[in-house]
Amino acid sequence: MSVINQMLKDLEQRAPEPGVVPGVMPVNNKPSTLKVIVISMFVLLIINALGFYIWDLQTRAASSELKAKESVEEGLANQAEQQKPAQLIQATNSSKHISPQQTAVKPTSSAQAEVSQPTTKKLDAIEVETPQQVSESLVEIEKTIEPLHQETRNVFVKVKENVEQTSVQSTKPSKMSVSRRQLTVQELVKQKLTRAEKAVNTNKITTAEKLFEEVLILEPNNKQARRKLAALWFGRKSYQQAVNLLSQGIALHKQDSELRILKARIQLKQGQHKGAYHTLKALPELEQQDYQVMLANVALQIEAYESAIIAYQVLIKMQPYSGKWHLGLAIVYDKNSQFTLAEKEYALALSKHDLSNASAEFATQRMQALGE
Repeated sequence: MSVINQMLKDLEQRAPEPGVVPGVMPVNNKPSTLKVIVISMFVLLIINALGFYIWDLQTRAASSELKAKESVEEGLANQAEQQKPAQLIQATNSSKHISPQQTAVKPTSSAQAEVSQPTTKKLDAIEVETPQQVSESLVEIEKTIEPLHQETRNVFVKVKENVEQTSVQSTKPSKMSVSRRQLTVQELVKQKLTRAEKAVNTNKITTAEKLFEEVLILEPNNKQARRKLAALWFGRKSYQQAVNLLSQGIALHKQDSELRILKARIQLKQGQHKGAYHTLKALPELEQQDYQVMLANVALQIEAYESAIIAYQVLIKMQPYSGKWHLGLAIVYDKNSQFTLAEKEYALALSKHDLSNASAEFATQRMQALGE
């Protein structure tokens, strides 16, 4: 007990005097968590901002890609309307080689993978890193994003250049190639005949004659050019040239009646009745009214009665209802002193009742004279 009492006395002696504040021993404060919370919120905000920025880049890339694709399609459509099929194929092939979709999608996907991987790593590290480490991480993230932004920009620049190049190609005027093709003989003859006809209609006779001559050089068998050239020469009284030209045609076309009629007319114009007869007598059985009438008249003038009789008989065969051919045959018989046959033909001519008053009166008088 004495020991305890002694200790209590010692304590009382050590107790502080009244009014004296006992000294405060410094106490070490624990680190505050407020700073960590603020830094964490700041980091989260930066991460959200980065995520929004990356999302905005992807959205712009997709929108630009769509616009570029529409521009290329519009350029190709305009090119298809203005250019030839061969140029359309060339523009389509070039657009396939520089497709905006193939160029833009790949860098975006690879860049996205690059961003997602570093960002995930940094997020895992931020939870335990100090503010200094957070700042360093942000710098590294910015360094990672900057190449992505630059690469995306390069992609869009390439797409723009390709679209502009396609547009320039579509606006270039299409070139027309003109190739000369040598005309065939038939085409050249047809062309010259058309020009000759126009020259005749405009009274350019010399030009027309020259064109018809060129046609005959190219195609000697062309009867149309020969007849018209002979008619032009006949019109300007170049009779011998026209006769020679027609004789050449008759040699090529022996059965052509029009060439013979034209030649006979020119010969009659020159007073060459025998020449006209020899031209026409080659076709005695031809059933053509103008030909046989001319042959009968020419034969009667030179007293080639047999040819005239044959010509009228062909006419009667062609038109048995006509009295004028019987009257012509009766006159030939009358001149050839074949009076019985002449009287018979006069009667047949009157029986057709188509003669003029003067012809009917002449036939009646000749019948009376032959009957006496």
